[in-house]
Amino acid sequence: MDNQYKNLIENALSQYGIYKYNSVFIRHNENITLKITDYIDNKSYLLRIHIPITPNLRGVQHTLEGLKAEMELLDNIAEQISLHIQKPIKNKLGSFVSTIIDSTNNICSLATLLTWVEGEAYTGNELNSDELAYEVGSVLARLHNFSSQWTIPQPFTRPVYDMEKYTDLTERLQYGIQKNLFTSEHFDIIVDTRKYIKSVFTDLRKTRDNWGIIHADLQGGNIIVHKNTVIPIDFGFSGYGYFLFDIGLTLASFSTKLRKKVLEGYKSLRDIDDADEQMISAGFILGIFGAFGFHINNPKYHEWIQRRIPYVAQEYCLSLLDKKSFILTIE
Repeated sequence: MDNQYKNLIENALSQYGIYKYNSVFIRHNENITLKITDYIDNKSYLLRIHIPITPNLRGVQHTLEGLKAEMELLDNIAEQISLHIQKPIKNKLGSFVSTIIDSTNNICSLATLLTWVEGEAYTGNELNSDELAYEVGSVLARLHNFSSQWTIPQPFTRPVYDMEKYTDLTERLQYGIQKNLFTSEHFDIIVDTRKYIKSVFTDLRKTRDNWGIIHADLQGGNIIVHKNTVIPIDFGFSGYGYFLFDIGLTLASFSTKLRKKVLEGYKSLRDIDDADEQMISAGFILGIFGAFGFHINNPKYHEWIQRRIPYVAQEYCLSLLDKKSFILTIE
């Protein structure tokens, strides 16, 4: 990976005055991410080169305007609330976003640099996993409290988590029928669930208390634990959405036991009641649909999709359509 994008990495880091460094590849999903250690100041950073691994992952969050908005969000969170997060770094021109060019390979992209945070990804298997899950909920509530009070600067270009977005993502799943990953009956259940969730969205009027900028991807790989402190990372998918919906997106990556703890932590700082369950459940299910839609064209995810979609359709979707509670009871 380093050799393939060596010119882009050098170009990006030179714009931040970093010339002697060690780079360690982390992953390539929605972006190429690397840990950079500057030999001069002995500090570490997170470099993101905004080239998604598949076209399905590309969105407004990869545009110059989208990245400027994400960096502004992180900068304001860091300034306004005492939450340990990765802070954006300005380049030598005073911008949070850099344009990088590899003329040899005819590649032009955008890059951002963030402070590095030490810690390990939360797995849910830690000895104090209950306490950490509780803190995940309280961290999410703090982010929502910030968002509900923050005056969003305009223009502020970010993804919008509405039914239009998820209609597109679920329609992509028809490809899975062609590939015999699941049946048309399973897809029909998904479509019926989407229609029902649309009515849930329609019934909830947007207010500052329930709608704003959400993380939209606060799950295992984006939760770092350092000295028993939960650190939210990767705001790359952050955008406009319902706060309750964001709770559901987060709960989808937790076991039933830990989902309860996340909700307890959230409710310690923000009120939710039984009437909110439908929107939380909608976020839970649509988040799973979104993951399927993002990865449906990637063969390495086909075994996972083939295994999970029948279960999701039969257990989660049918429970929601029957108006039965399932988040705290079905694994």
